[in-house]
Amino acid sequence: MHSVQVHRVIDQVISIFYWVGYWHRGDCPTAKEFGTKVISCVYYLLFGMSLAVAGLKSGNSDESIFLWESCLVILISTAKILILIHKQKQIVRSLNLIGVFSIRDAEDVIYYNFKLGRFMKFVVTFLCVTVCAIMFANGVPFFSSERTMIVDFAFPLDWRKGGTEFWISYTFITTEIVLTFSAVLFTVVIWYLMLLCSLRYELIGREIVKNGQKGERLSVMEKHNLFRKDIESSIIAHQRLRGLIDELVSFVSKLFLLQFGTGASCVCLSVYCLAFDIGNNPLERMVHLYALFYHISELFMITYFGNEIMLSSSRLSYKLFESNWADQPESTKKVIIIFGEYLKQPHEVFIGKLFPLTLETFVRILKSAYSFFNILKNSQQ
Repeated sequence: MHSVQVHRVIDQVISIFYWVGYWHRGDCPTAKEFGTKVISCVYYLLFGMSLAVAGLKSGNSDESIFLWESCLVILISTAKILILIHKQKQIVRSLNLIGVFSIRDAEDVIYYNFKLGRFMKFVVTFLCVTVCAIMFANGVPFFSSERTMIVDFAFPLDWRKGGTEFWISYTFITTEIVLTFSAVLFTVVIWYLMLLCSLRYELIGREIVKNGQKGERLSVMEKHNLFRKDIESSIIAHQRLRGLIDELVSFVSKLFLLQFGTGASCVCLSVYCLAFDIGNNPLERMVHLYALFYHISELFMITYFGNEIMLSSSRLSYKLFESNWADQPESTKKVIIIFGEYLKQPHEVFIGKLFPLTLETFVRILKSAYSFFNILKNSQQ
């Protein structure tokens, strides 16, 4: 048996949650820790409010479109931060139960490490691109002909005059943008958990095929007993994993529903900003490009992993009959037939009992975004 632990990159992300103050150590937060969480939430809500007020007051239609896109991003990020704070125990529990497990065979360990390693390379690249986008967004005032921010947000001080008012306003928006990075980190944790769910279904399938193959020197009776023991372990592992996935979906389903509801609008507005070149300098255009990349990545990754969970679970019935089931006694064959009938129903994840977490939903959202873009383009002409 080979033990698998939570990946070191995810461990570092969790450490950031503790360091920022979103998470507390111990059973209950202290008064100081609770106050930090409340202040962080209120402070971040002010960012969304300032963008919404600016969007309502803006007389420039192009600028207003970018402001409302930013409002949607902050709305989703706020939901993520609230879930991150209030669901700490559930997230830690999911990480410990889904991310920590054992693998029987060394070949399966190599397969698991290959799949996970490829994903973590993408995650590191994604986070590096995000950090660059944050730096570009914070650097906009210093690369513009005029003192302009990345977004024309509402603020009590007139930062356009420069001086102290500018630096106070700049500190506000810079810290708010940096806090948004916490929501991106939580997104990565969700992706990681969903990837592990699909990988563990694949590992169960690989183990099912190899059931009873470790006892070459055993007698026929001992081989039958070993196969029966292995198949019972596979049944228990399958039921346990299915329960863990349902538990994970239970506390992220509302977030996914919000993302599905706003995803088409976010993609549409990002494409509009790029298509009509809304930006005063190359840095702003880079931020618009990243925004489009981020919106599509968010939607694609959760639907892709949901799709992988469904596909990997649907293959288990085939894997079961690839095992050495034909040489087993009748009592074991009955167990295999019953288990096989149960496995014919794939584990399809539904969000809000309406949207299947599959790539088909992703395509539908993109089609809606295209329709919204045409409507918006025609309305601006």
